[in-house]
Amino acid sequence: MAMTHKKFAATLVEYRTRNNFSQRDAGLALGCSKRTLQNWEQERAMPQGFGLNAILKIIQDGQARAAQPKKPKRVRATRRKKP
Repeated sequence: MAMTHKKFAATLVEYRTRNNFSQRDAGLALGCSKRTLQNWEQERAMPQGFGLNAILKIIQDGQARAAQPKKPKRVRATRRKKP
């Protein structure tokens, strides 16, 4: 079954609300601009071919990651260089 504009838009909105992302945050996570994401959600445009598959894979991987507990990030201290 082919992905329609309507189904793709619903998938994006569901992804954003589930992850509590703004359009800007979702755009950064998906590798596109806020404006592009707005066009996709308004059903004005939709990626095709490999681009569509890549976006759907990112969304799918995000669902798997959301189910796993997040590990705290390690912060490394840096030393100041002597003048």
